[in-house]
Parts: sequence; structure tokens; C-alpha cells
Amino acid sequence: MNSGNLIVIVGPMYSGKTSELISFIEIYSLGKKRYKVFKPILDNRYNDTYIVSHSNTSIKAIPINNSKEILFHIDGDEKAVFIDEIQFLDEYLRETVVELINSGKDVYCAGLDLSYKNNPFKVTSLLMAHADTVIKKKAVCHECGEYKGTISYKIVDNGEEIDVGGFEKYIAVCRDCYSKLKQKKELTEEN
Repeated sequence: MNSGNLIVIVGPMYSGKTSELISFIEIYSLGKKRYKVFKPILDNRYNDTYIVSHSNTSIKAIPINNSKEILFHIDGDEKAVFIDEIQFLDEYLRETVVELINSGKDVYCAGLDLSYKNNPFKVTSLLMAHADTVIKKKAVCHECGEYKGTISYKIVDNGEEIDVGGFEKYIAVCRDCYSKLKQKKELTEEN
């Protein structure tokens, strides 16, 4: 038996990570191959039991509290496992994913690589280290309009680093605009 592949799709919000994940799911579906789709129960922005892209494409998923639950749902004959919003899962996801790829399953993961504070999400970094392929997505910068957005910037001020939300809380920005917004915010806080 050959090992599976790990494909990790990362980038800021609104970069098309979930849409890309859904396009890979459609490939397995068209090929009539068995697969399972998972999402953190914490991510209930659009739907509790579907992964939903910002462009409103959706696929049914199994909501999980922690990454160990994934293995309980695996029957053994799946060709692939898809996991969305990995940044909301625990670091044990690395061991779970390694076990799945060692058992011959392809695993596709999508999620944020950086928090709105520009800090790497550890679980995402761990998976990227094991990945056969990392797909780094960009978004159109909400500030300058250039297609070089790599950071999600939080426009509401509550300090929580893990804070599920969408357009009402976050924008995607490039590094330059992130620096400008951060500097502007710091100046406002000083006054």
C-alpha cells in the first residue's frame, strides 16, 4: 500500500481556500471515489453541517470538536479526507493527518496560516511542514485593491485572537496596508 498525499491550502480570509477545497472534493466525487469532509464545530458562520465558501458554494461536512474525532468517522475505504478551517482545530491534527496519509488516504486541509495579529497558527504550520503540496492563496487587498493580500485584518476591536467571523469582522490586506492600518490603530490608541 502506498501512502497518501497531504495538500494544504492556506492564505488570508477571502482568498478562495474553501472554494479550492470544494473543487478538489468535486474531483473525487466525479471520479466516484469515497471521501469524508470535516469542519470544526466552532465554525458555524454560515451553516453547522456544511462547509460554505464566501461565494456560497457548499458541501456537507461532519462537524467535530477535536481532531481525534476524525478517526472515529473513517470507515477505511475512503480515498480522501477533506478538512476545512484547520486553524480552529487542536495541534493533535498533525498526528491524525499523518496516520491518515500513512494509511494510503489523500488528505486536503484548508485554513488560515496567519492570525489577524500576523502570528502563525501553529496547527497550520505543523501541517505545512508535512505537506506534499502547499497552495498559498492571496486575496485582493481591501485597502489598495491590489491582488497581494496575505493577511486577515480585524476591523472590530475585542482583542480575541481566535474569533470566528466574516465580513462583519475581517478584511484581507497586503503587508503594506497591514502595516499602515496597524500604525494608525496604535496612534489612535495612544491619543
